[in-house]
Amino acid sequence: MFMLAGLQTLIGGGAAASGGATAAAAGATAAASTGISISSILQGVATVGGLAASVAAGRAEKEANQLRALEADAEQPLENLQGISRRRSLKAAALEAIGEQDVAYAGSGVDLSTGTAAQARRDAYGELDLGLASDSGTTMTRLSRLSERASSYRRMGKRALSLGILNGLTGVASSASRYFDRG
Repeated sequence: MFMLAGLQTLIGGGAAASGGATAAAAGATAAASTGISISSILQGVATVGGLAASVAAGRAEKEANQLRALEADAEQPLENLQGISRRRSLKAAALEAIGEQDVAYAGSGVDLSTGTAAQARRDAYGELDLGLASDSGTTMTRLSRLSERASSYRRMGKRALSLGILNGLTGVASSASRYFDRG
């Protein structure tokens, strides 16, 4: 506006330019009297930018935690399959050991259905049952920990978003307070 007024003066629209310059000066005086200034406008823009950045950071943290939760969820089927594989290996090893034991007893002429041979077989099956139960418990514990980890990541994500919004609103309130304190 000021440049246009100066340009009109140079070209020769003296009265019109004089009136335009007077109107521009009056407008600037009115803006200054209401407390609006370039620094106030910039502070407002910075405040809104801070709010947006804080919310965006909260959202980004929430998304990162959601991805971690999905990874923990995805590990659960794998852990279950690994548990099944471990139990199969335990069974195979135990059955092989029992078979070798039976061959050794049979080779020495001992009746496999009674006495020491039968007791050794019962003990081997007991150890197998204990090993399988232990591995099942380990698998269940690992699955439970993965599930809890996923839930924890989801809670952390919700908190991060809430905290981002709260920080942004706190920044807005702080800026508004400083603005009104300047009076």
